[in-house]
Amino acid sequence: MTVPVDLAHHVRDNALEIAWADGLRVRLPVPLLRGWCPCATCQGHAPGLRFHDHGDAITLGHAEEVGAYALGLRFSDGHDSGIFSWSFLRALAEGREPQRV
Repeated sequence: MTVPVDLAHHVRDNALEIAWADGLRVRLPVPLLRGWCPCATCQGHAPGLRFHDHGDAITLGHAEEVGAYALGLRFSDGHDSGIFSWSFLRALAEGREPQRV
């Protein structure tokens, strides 16, 4: 699995830019990340994941690395319990639907 080598929060564009070790660089809109939050509160315990639209006004308040495998994000609506693994973020970067880890 390839891992990120750089992260940048673009406030004006409301996006998180991720540069991957294999050269892929992509900007993920913050509302997209909030909508795909993988936590149990957002996704429940049913199989599969679903996108939940929280509107375009959602912004990113804070991001921090979780271990060496994921990113923890806090959104403007106060939500911060999702842990976005590198493989989860890579799926979004490639335009694929993410899977439960």
